[in-house]
Amino acid sequence: MNLPAPHLPPSALLAATLAIATAPLLAQQSGGPLLGSAFAFSVRGGLGGQNADTLVHRTGIQSSPVSWPTTVPGAPNLRHILALHGGAGLTIDDFSTGRDDIMVDGNGVISVPPQGWGVYLFSVRQGAAGAPQSRIAAEPAADRAAAVFSWVLPGSAVPPALIDHVERAHGRTDLRLPANSDLDALDLPLPMGIDQTTLSAREPGFGALLPTPEALYFTVANQSLTQVPAAWWLQGGVPTPPSGATVFRTLRSSQFGAWSPPHVWKTYAELGLLQHEDIDALAYGDATQQLLFSCVGNARDQLLVVDLGTDGAPVPQPVKKSNNTPVSDAVGTAGGDDIDAVCTLDPRIRSGLYVPDDFGASCGTPRPAYQEHRYPVGVQASAYRRFAGGQSRYESFLLGFPPQTGVGPGIGLLVLTLGDTLSPAITAAVLVRNPTNSVAGDPQQYTLAIPPSFVLSGLPVTFRWFAADQAGTELVQAYPIKVFL
Repeated sequence: MNLPAPHLPPSALLAATLAIATAPLLAQQSGGPLLGSAFAFSVRGGLGGQNADTLVHRTGIQSSPVSWPTTVPGAPNLRHILALHGGAGLTIDDFSTGRDDIMVDGNGVISVPPQGWGVYLFSVRQGAAGAPQSRIAAEPAADRAAAVFSWVLPGSAVPPALIDHVERAHGRTDLRLPANSDLDALDLPLPMGIDQTTLSAREPGFGALLPTPEALYFTVANQSLTQVPAAWWLQGGVPTPPSGATVFRTLRSSQFGAWSPPHVWKTYAELGLLQHEDIDALAYGDATQQLLFSCVGNARDQLLVVDLGTDGAPVPQPVKKSNNTPVSDAVGTAGGDDIDAVCTLDPRIRSGLYVPDDFGASCGTPRPAYQEHRYPVGVQASAYRRFAGGQSRYESFLLGFPPQTGVGPGIGLLVLTLGDTLSPAITAAVLVRNPTNSVAGDPQQYTLAIPPSFVLSGLPVTFRWFAADQAGTELVQAYPIKVFL
């Protein structure tokens, strides 16, 4: 792959790097490897008063949320599931499919598998301030609680500049939510492989990547405990004390099967908590039996983990970096902030090789830049899978302008290669930039349709995005994004 040499003088390379970190525009711009990803979520108080309504953000930078249709048999809409079993109107704090990858060792220290990478998604409660100079603090106060932030885990096999770094993956306006909304539950795996037009049909072959039975784990807010049906509190036929720190579970045996009545999965005591506590953020990995969670308030660290696969009384431990820095500090929360939604993901890609996996088949992996000394990294890119109308595809996004010349006319250039190779290189798109776009960074999108014979084949393709100003004096790139068809 050969590109024309930029006219940018060598002395400008360092300035370009500094501009990337300090440009005020980026404070309002989304980014990171989960830019444009689809996910399920709910909003505190619901939209239109629909408590526990499970909403979906479709793949893309901006799209209005859609409620998971309850006309779809077996729809994983918690509002509908709870109402069917006598729990209409309950306030749910967070939910998880049990397909989270927590990636910590027995001491609560972040531990990413060799040659793998991982990312945490989280949201904060209304009133969060963010630590000084943090990405959370950079978000406007009226939008902060409706934003979804991402943090790439230390030890990840991605370009070093992305590691231990927080981005806003989705902003309030990306999600088309009203001002002062509070996104209080999120789960990325739930809509994976589902037709994003109907939220019903599933991509051929994707069901084999999912567990059987499928599960939804959730907690009920303390203020709703008196509304929980008495039968839900039974464990082995014995009533358990009501608590917002007790985790419930509901199961279905097939995609369109009915969800079981919610039942106690783990009591607050089985998690090493007190009855009055209230879990408001939840991520569970059934494969490792690790539970990541946060409680309302600041009496405890805002990101705790319990290993349910070990013997003895559980002891919640703060999730830490290898230098013992709490991850709750590393992601930029301030002392009084409350993390009220969390989801954790590992694509299980090892040494760049594909292993059938729901997230690994859905999300692109950032790769080392191409001749970074000539083409500085100055814009953002991502790629995420979408199945819609019976067609499988990858949608890739470019965001941002060359940092030296700034917002202005120019082009976005996309080159496709097979995996990590540089040849053959196919010029897939040359797109004209719109400097007056109301969306910060002027998002550009390219859709790669996947032929049916290549769906979930694991064929590697890399999206290589470049951006140039109109005069051609500055040519920058995004980190290449590798996907598996």
